[in-house]
Amino acid sequence: MTKSTGPFTNSRLANAFAGAAIAVLAACATIASGGVALASSIEILVNDDPITEYDISQRSKLITATSGGAAGGNVRQRAIDELIDEKLKLQEANRMGVTVTAAQVDDAFGVIATRVKLPPAQFSQALQQIGVNPATLKKRLEADLSWRDVVRARFNSSVNIRDRDIETALARKGEEMPTTTEELAIQQIIFIIPQNSSADYIRQRKADASAYRNQYSGCDTALQLAKNYRDVVVKDIVRRNLSDLGPLVSESLADVQVNGISAPNETPSAIEMLGVCDRVEIKDDSAARKQVQAELMNEQGERLSRRLLIDLKQSAVVEYR
Repeated sequence: MTKSTGPFTNSRLANAFAGAAIAVLAACATIASGGVALASSIEILVNDDPITEYDISQRSKLITATSGGAAGGNVRQRAIDELIDEKLKLQEANRMGVTVTAAQVDDAFGVIATRVKLPPAQFSQALQQIGVNPATLKKRLEADLSWRDVVRARFNSSVNIRDRDIETALARKGEEMPTTTEELAIQQIIFIIPQNSSADYIRQRKADASAYRNQYSGCDTALQLAKNYRDVVVKDIVRRNLSDLGPLVSESLADVQVNGISAPNETPSAIEMLGVCDRVEIKDDSAARKQVQAELMNEQGERLSRRLLIDLKQSAVVEYR
């Protein structure tokens, strides 16, 4: 099991959100209601959709946590403004039939947990310790992902990044952009968790995965070691560029040396690890091109996002009670 490398602090959470914001189109938030929220007084109606005192309180705490305790200004008003914006965004997503799965939200939650060097379960506990309901953050992530898909659906035809735009941006950045990347030979090890497994069984699988990781000595003996455990799959070795693996996987492998293995990653159906069989540096500017393209698309997307939100605000009915 992954262990924390230090105490959970607001600054660690703030840094995690700074990195995670790249993965979504706009840094937005929504507070989950839950049983406590239903009993809380309604403070604002946004097109008849309520925002409660509990929502505002939770959002204020989340803002303070994600700013490293240095939010500044009127945190309550900032919380209200963000909640109103997100009500409008989620309403538009609902109107367009845009939905986000629980698995997508859990993945996004896991990205943030990884950035603060905690497994998701311990990250949830850490949030509770600073007064933030984990469901609050998950609802925020749901809003982020929903709004991203709304913008994509509404403005997909308007976003056009040409090769010439990428070349110009690359020339402007010059030596700032990477011209090499790492090629990894990796091997996936999967500890299967059957559907409807008990909590005790899942804990045992976690312990087995941790024991396997401690005994792991390299890809050559990975399959033989797996025979000491039940329901373990060792996949064939594949070669991948580190830049093609996605931010979560790349980060988990950043410090893993040859014949090392990544920390266990828990999913609803398995506990997964990646063994590193080889890693070599190769010349490749594809990562730089992808980075520039993503930056340009993000810039266009943010402009289109702001335009759509302005339109929604102009037609909204917001009632303070």
